[in-house]
Amino acid sequence: MAQQQFDINKRLMTMLKNEMRAGEQKNAHVKQTAKVNNNVASVKETLEQQKRAYEKVNAKTLKRRKDLEACEALIEAVQEQVTAAKQRNDAMRERLAEVRKEHNQYRGCVRVLCDATNILMNTSELPTKIKGVTVSGTGDQWLPFDVSTSDLKGLSMLGNRIQCNSLYADKWNQLLQVGNPDSGPQRNLNVTASSIVEIDLTSPQSQR
Repeated sequence: MAQQQFDINKRLMTMLKNEMRAGEQKNAHVKQTAKVNNNVASVKETLEQQKRAYEKVNAKTLKRRKDLEACEALIEAVQEQVTAAKQRNDAMRERLAEVRKEHNQYRGCVRVLCDATNILMNTSELPTKIKGVTVSGTGDQWLPFDVSTSDLKGLSMLGNRIQCNSLYADKWNQLLQVGNPDSGPQRNLNVTASSIVEIDLTSPQSQR
């Protein structure tokens, strides 16, 4: 009987120990589950923070990309303007070189005609003014002249005064008409530097 009671107690103790062990395991499992849940919640919070940070960075990236595209468009537009301005400047330089060449040609015409007709002219006043002196028909006095190239009446009087009996009067008239918008396109049509300077400086007329 005592042995039977002992066995019963032993089994009860074993069952109690097993139950306590099971309880401990359950508590450990609950703690482990809570820890995992906490880790999952922490990971979720971290992911949310990273997502918000990514969205901010992405928004800034998109804005900067738009700003960069706008800057690139502006740079392209400026480059086009610079290219167009350079082309205009090149064309203006070419035109200026042509104008200078023409002016030099006509100044050469002036010098040739002055030598041929005994006239002294201040070429530095050209092309805005025709200024200088000429010899009277009798050759005994100097006749100064100072005429604006926009003064048509003055130019006409000057054309009559400058060696009106000279073989080169028509050359002077042609020269006075060059570049004058009021002289009419038909009158200027065939007037060139080469046509004006085609004179013979060795002729008696040019030597007097």
